[in-house]
Amino acid sequence: MAEISVLVPVCNVEKYLAKCLDSIMCQTFSDIEILCMDDGSTDNSGRILDQYAEKDSRLKVIHKKNSGYGHTMNLAVSLATGKYIGIVESDDYIEPDMYEKMYGVVLCEKLDFVKTDYYQTWEREDGTEQNDYHVLSLKDELYNRVIEPNHELKTYFMEKFIWNALYNKEFLIRNGICFNETPGASYQDNGFWFQTFYFAQRVLFLREAFYHYKQDNPNSSINSDKKIYAMNEEYNYIRNFLIRKKETNKILYKICFYFRIVGCLYTLSMLTDQYKQKLADLIKEECILYQKLEEAYFGWFSEWQLNNLRQICEDPKEYVDEQIRKNKKIRRKTEGYSCVVILGAGTYGRNVYKQIRRIVASSCMLYLAVTKLKGKKQYFNGCIVREIEEFLELRDTCLVILSVKYGTSVYELMMETLRNLQFKNIISYQEIL
Repeated sequence: MAEISVLVPVCNVEKYLAKCLDSIMCQTFSDIEILCMDDGSTDNSGRILDQYAEKDSRLKVIHKKNSGYGHTMNLAVSLATGKYIGIVESDDYIEPDMYEKMYGVVLCEKLDFVKTDYYQTWEREDGTEQNDYHVLSLKDELYNRVIEPNHELKTYFMEKFIWNALYNKEFLIRNGICFNETPGASYQDNGFWFQTFYFAQRVLFLREAFYHYKQDNPNSSINSDKKIYAMNEEYNYIRNFLIRKKETNKILYKICFYFRIVGCLYTLSMLTDQYKQKLADLIKEECILYQKLEEAYFGWFSEWQLNNLRQICEDPKEYVDEQIRKNKKIRRKTEGYSCVVILGAGTYGRNVYKQIRRIVASSCMLYLAVTKLKGKKQYFNGCIVREIEEFLELRDTCLVILSVKYGTSVYELMMETLRNLQFKNIISYQEIL
C-alpha cells in the first residue's frame, strides 16, 4: 500500500502523455502508486501506458471502455490504495517535489486537503516553454493557515481546479465525495470541487506552484450542441446535492447560481456561432428562474459580466448577433500576430483583456502590461501583469492595444512611450471593440 495514489485519467493524449508520466515517476516522494485510467483511448495512449508500466511497478494501468470523466475518476478513487489522493491530468505535468511538499503540509497540519498555486504553461514556436505563475486568490490572508471553508465562504471564490491538490482519501470516502457520472458531460470537476469545500474542516492553501496546466490549445471553439447544457447540468447536480443535505444557508445556493452563470457565459463565448443562440436563451431563463427562487445574487459579478447579462436578458438574439460581429472584428484585427499585448491595467485594459482573451488565446499569446510596475507585483485573473519593456524583442511582430481613455494625458504619454520604444504595431482599444 502506497502513501499517495496519483490518479491519471487518460483519453487520446499521446502527444503529452510521456512528459506527464515522467514527471510523476521522478517525484522526490517515491512512496506512490500511479493509477492510469485509459478511458477507451483510440490513439497510442494505451500502448504508451503499457510500456511505462513495464518500466516501473508503481504504475498500474486500467484499460476500460469509454465512460466519461466522472465515472472514470470515481472508479480510480475506489481502486486507489494510498492514504492520500493526487490528480494529474494526462496532458499536464508536475514539478519533482510537488508531492513531497504537499504531503509534508497535509501530515503536519492534519488536513483534509492542501491546494497550491499553479503555472499556466505554453509551448512557444521555437519549442521552449513559457510558465506563467497563477495564484489561487489575490487575498494573501487566505494562504498558509488552516481554514474551514464554510466558516470563510470567500474561499469558494478561489480557483476551482481539483488537480493542484492532495486529498486525504479517508475524508473523501467518509463524506461520499464523488464525481457526477452523467455520460458525455463536461465540467464534472466542478461538483467534486464544491463537495470538497462543503465538507472540509481543515484546508490549507499553499503559496507555491508545482503544477503545470498546459495551455497549448485551451480555448478551441466548442463545435457541439451537446456542450450547450453541460455547465447547467453540472450545477443542477451541485444544487441537488445541497437540497439532499437539507442545506439552509442561502449563500451557498447563491454561490451555486453565480458559478452556474459564470460558467454559462464562458461556454457561450466558446461555442461556435451556430449554437450560441440556444445558450443565450437558456441564460435568460435561468436568471429569471433563480430570481423567483430567491437564489440569484448579482453582487459578485464583474462590471463586464453584468453588462453581458443585462444585454442577454433584454434581447438574447441581438446580444448574440452583436457578439458574432465583434468576434469577427477582433479576429481580423489580431490575425497574423503571435503575441498581443494589452497596455493598461486599469478599468479599460482589464475589460479589453477579458473580452478578447478567449477569442485570440488559441492563436496567439495574450498579455496585460503597464509601462512601469515600480517594483510591485500585480495580478489580474490570476495572471501576472508585465512591464511593456519585457516585450522589446517582439516589438516588430507583436500587436499592442493601448487601453486607456482616448485623448487623455495618460493616453498621450503611453503612446509616446510606445513610439520611443519603437513598437511597430499599435492600435487603440476603440479600433478593436
